Amino acid sequence: MPSASPDTIHPDPVDALPADFRIEGALAVRAILRELAERHVLVTLYADERLADFAVSQVLRAADAGVDFDLSGQEPFVQALSRACRVVGVAFPGQVKTQFCLERFTVVHEPNGALLRAPLPAVLHRIQRRDAFRVALPGSAEACCVCRVPPDGEVRYRLADLSVGGASILLPPGVAAPEPGTIWPHCRIETSDGRMLPCDLSVRHVDEHPSGNGAHLVGVAFHAMPGDVRRQVQIYVLDLEKRLGRRR
Repeated sequence: MPSASPDTIHPDPVDALPADFRIEGALAVRAILRELAERHVLVTLYADERLADFAVSQVLRAADAGVDFDLSGQEPFVQALSRACRVVGVAFPGQVKTQFCLERFTVVHEPNGALLRAPLPAVLHRIQRRDAFRVALPGSAEACCVCRVPPDGEVRYRLADLSVGGASILLPPGVAAPEPGTIWPHCRIETSDGRMLPCDLSVRHVDEHPSGNGAHLVGVAFHAMPGDVRRQVQIYVLDLEKRLGRRR
């Protein structure tokens, strides 16, 4: 399992987590899982904490009897579950990392697709960390943000880092920095492996680049992003971490 790290998007070792991150009791655990379901928060499930065997899912139901996760279209992961003893879930509602473990589970095949069914976990952890879970991109060729310039133009900016909730965009010297609160509509993220992820961006903060050359780093959050696109972003971030060897 990965060692403890302040910025990993993968599961943290439970014995490395401070006690104040721990939440237990059926009422509290069920309430948090229901919130994930109501907000349609993506949950990454890992078979036996193997980083290569994961599925990006959502909570379908959280009740006294247990919790269901969507596994539709996740056949490789369903196969991995046949060899697994437990499943670890990781979700990111806002800047809070939520982690839990399912010790007993079954795969149920229904007309609309497979689902993972398990009793409510006895314990979960909510890990609050500032500026966490970002992946620094290795170079300008890895990914860029394409922004619309009315009426018909486009401009490409380098992505400095990326997370499941937003990104940091590098504006070169001479480009006017936006005001916090600005919405950039009709953007997209283009990656070196050919992915195109449409997005609207909300500017959260603007900082001068440490080089002092007049460039700026613009922190943006994904604005009203559809669930299927959020899933693609999360899968890309996970793939990027694996490719960069950041297995903590």
